[in-house]
Amino acid sequence: MRQIATARRCPWCEDRRARLIWVEAGYGYVRCSSCGGVFSNLSACEYARTRHNAWNDDLTSGATAAFYGAARGPAQDEFLERNPPVGNGRLLDVGCGLGFFLDRARRRGWEVQGVDTSPAWVEHANSLIGARLVQCTSVERASLAAGSFALVTVWDVIEHIFDPVPFLAHLRTLLAPGGRLFIRTPNIAYCYPVYAGRRWLLGHDVELGPTNHVVYFTAATMRDALGRAGLRASDWWVHVPPQVAPHQWADSRGEVGVIAAKDAYARVARALARVSGGRLVLGSDLDVMCVADRIAAHPDDGPARVRRSRSEA
Repeated sequence: MRQIATARRCPWCEDRRARLIWVEAGYGYVRCSSCGGVFSNLSACEYARTRHNAWNDDLTSGATAAFYGAARGPAQDEFLERNPPVGNGRLLDVGCGLGFFLDRARRRGWEVQGVDTSPAWVEHANSLIGARLVQCTSVERASLAAGSFALVTVWDVIEHIFDPVPFLAHLRTLLAPGGRLFIRTPNIAYCYPVYAGRRWLLGHDVELGPTNHVVYFTAATMRDALGRAGLRASDWWVHVPPQVAPHQWADSRGEVGVIAAKDAYARVARALARVSGGRLVLGSDLDVMCVADRIAAHPDDGPARVRRSRSEA
């Protein structure tokens, strides 16, 4: 893997030296030579132009609803069973999509709110939960009071955020005293070797999505990003992955077998994560519960620990 000068600074340490590890659709993923962070090597202007992170408002088909609804139900139900309403009982789901998690949380007694940037998806979410509780905007621009949520959830969103540390620092300011932040995101320590094997050994047409998933985390780089944002991990819990099989095994027997294997792997990865205290997280996703770092004196000092957000050409 050759070292290159990157089109953007590393989202974790700001270095521009990295090694190219994956090329797809004319864009590459690189691994930072200083901190090991993995990110898509495109500029902020290229990212804004491609806009592959902005959901197509027409994507409200039955297949899409199943993928974001029923397929994620087991993990979200398990999460809500382990995390009943506490504190002021207020929950914010960032990037709430079609609203399925908000609906599940509402049924479990949480007082819910959400934000998402797709008008069609926000409309679906508000219709599903029966109230105008989802704002169509980014979380930074939403009308949300600081210190007002007992729980903030970020399901499969942070990998789409070009500059994730300031994003995390902002979420920290929304937490009520004793509040918690939950993040789920793909685990590159799992995705890269599995996808590389499938691509180069089996010939599968697999995608990491460089104009969509612009950052990938390991447990170590997640801890680094959290620390820079004034947060720390309080618990690692490997939930089961979405209940879908890759299209190569889309027949009914193959699908059932792949899902069962993925779930069994998740249980093993969960045990390893728990025993290692989050030092060995090998699940397909990172599931981390976070709290405000008590080293920081008050919510407003989070950005002081974060390098400023940039607009890079």
